[in-house]
Amino acid sequence: MDDNSAYRDLFFEETDSNLEILNEEVLRLEQNPEDTEIIDSIFRSAHTLKGMAATMGYNTMAKLTHSVENVFELFKSKKAKVDTETISLVFDCLDTLTDIVEALRAGESDELDISSLVLRLENVANQNAQVSPVKTKVETENKGIDLVLSNLEESDLTVIEQAEQTDYKAYVITVKVDNESFMKAARAFLVMNKLEQEGDIIYTEPSADKIEEGDFEDYFKMILLSKLKQSEIKDNILETSEIEEVLIADFDKTQSIKSTEEMLVESTAANENSKVKENGTNQVAAKKETPKKSISKQTIRVDLTRLDQFMNLVSELVIHRTRLEDLSEKEKLLELSEPLTEVGRITTELQELVLQLRMQPFNVVLQRFPRMLRDLANELGKEIQLVTEGEDTELDRTVISEIGEPLIHLLRNSADHGIEMPEERERIGKPKVGTVKLAAYPEGNRVVVTLSDDGKGLNPEYIRASAEKKGISTAGLSDEEIQQLIFHPGFSTAAKVTGISGRGVGMDAVKEKISSLNGTIETVSEVGKGTTFKIILPLTLSIIQALLVRTGGETFALPQAIIDKVNRFDEEDAIQVHQGEVYRYKDTTIPITRLTDALDLEDSNYGSPHIIIVSIGDEKHGLVVDELVQQKEIVIKKLGKELGEMNHFLGATIMGDGSISLILDLTSICKGRKEAKQ
Repeated sequence: MDDNSAYRDLFFEETDSNLEILNEEVLRLEQNPEDTEIIDSIFRSAHTLKGMAATMGYNTMAKLTHSVENVFELFKSKKAKVDTETISLVFDCLDTLTDIVEALRAGESDELDISSLVLRLENVANQNAQVSPVKTKVETENKGIDLVLSNLEESDLTVIEQAEQTDYKAYVITVKVDNESFMKAARAFLVMNKLEQEGDIIYTEPSADKIEEGDFEDYFKMILLSKLKQSEIKDNILETSEIEEVLIADFDKTQSIKSTEEMLVESTAANENSKVKENGTNQVAAKKETPKKSISKQTIRVDLTRLDQFMNLVSELVIHRTRLEDLSEKEKLLELSEPLTEVGRITTELQELVLQLRMQPFNVVLQRFPRMLRDLANELGKEIQLVTEGEDTELDRTVISEIGEPLIHLLRNSADHGIEMPEERERIGKPKVGTVKLAAYPEGNRVVVTLSDDGKGLNPEYIRASAEKKGISTAGLSDEEIQQLIFHPGFSTAAKVTGISGRGVGMDAVKEKISSLNGTIETVSEVGKGTTFKIILPLTLSIIQALLVRTGGETFALPQAIIDKVNRFDEEDAIQVHQGEVYRYKDTTIPITRLTDALDLEDSNYGSPHIIIVSIGDEKHGLVVDELVQQKEIVIKKLGKELGEMNHFLGATIMGDGSISLILDLTSICKGRKEAKQ
């Protein structure tokens, strides 16, 4: 990978992160307009974004970000108030910046037309720019300190004084870049970006704009507020390549900020003095004076395609390990027992590691929704709040990347069709502000995602009438079954088509996407109270621990994560009640499902029947099988399109002898038994 490619990768990674932060923080600022810490956070991200764009030569992006900074400067100095109109303008700018980044990622130019946005931003700035920046009145005989203080506002000096009272120190830092470096601006940006992760840079010389453009000689200065020691700061800076020298001094407004030449002279003298001391002391003393490099957790970014390749190789390794184990047992190859045990241990650890690497928190999906719901509410003239739970719940990265689109459909439908207008909500005794709740929580080897609203709910009569118009028979269907018709292709009850929803192409797409992830979706709704969509997704799409069972002469795999217990089963253990068979378990009775009945298999009279107790949500169910085979680690393979539409199966797995066994969807099987008995 060449230097330009490496810089582009860094640019896209950092830009995506900072745009995400800006969207979140601007939304927070709208809700907390007096919070100066939020404004400071916005400034840091916007400044980083502008610096990266200027460094890479993306002038359109840098210009737009600079104009956005000017507006937030007004907020910071209290010369303008945070209002919905200006926040909406900033969001428009962030959307345009995102479009520019995507164009650059696709290899296109960043030359988008931003003239109207810049003009609107300038109008905001001009309307409020009546007071010139306050300059400090601090004067001193020393020319160096005058240079700094004449460019600091009183608020900045106050920040320095307050910071020094809370264990922060103010440092003057001079950094010398290798004069043969072809990308001085990039080196300067990397240094400043690294330092801003450990503190705040409140001043630079020359200006930040000139540094970003590479318009400086070999040196640039800054004032940094940080809790780190000088040696730690120096080590952090020197980790950046092509940095030739770093000089650091404590900031003191009563003393001069020495010129670079003066600091170099002092540094050289200090080095010579150190050498003299070393010659007069032993090696132990010399080691003691060597500054220790700060120890920090090292991380690297990995291309997702490489992670997928890693997962595929581990999956293949598990399959071949299983075949070796079966072969060893069949041929009685005792000498392979110990090596295979060790291979099994290593494979299991490798599998757990790669699964952990692939897991991402649900918050990765949630981050885009507060901004989106805010825009929807404004467009619809409604007041809606988003409540989230389970942000730390983890899912396979493939699921994380695919689940966002269906959730957007559901969220838009809740905002458009679910939540009532504010006046209507007040008239019927509801809070003026509607609530949409998005939550995620683990359930065995699956994750449940719920999206609920406190709106008008799904009216079965409207759905029934719409279904009849489309020629869909609803005879004999319960209200709950009628509500599930919203997932039928082309189905919609909207009185008119809007730009948000109502075309009938969303809900069936939601179900299709979730099904492609081996997941299920159902809805529970009450007229006047609201609607809840419940999505059940696999925790991982790759490797699981399973219990192999045999029923009706066929072998099936059961995900072990939701199995509570396995007991021997005698026919007298089954108790016949009005709703079917139940089994006594821990001072209560639980419903029984016979696997032969659920899968329409022939009864067999051989084997040793067992009942497998599984947890489905808050309920326990018993699954009766002919016999147990073994516990085994299996690789999940997707079913073909024809088999994929069959109920009761999550996928298939390849056994050690090359045969294929189906993996049972216990949630679907137990739910089917419950519905059949109602």
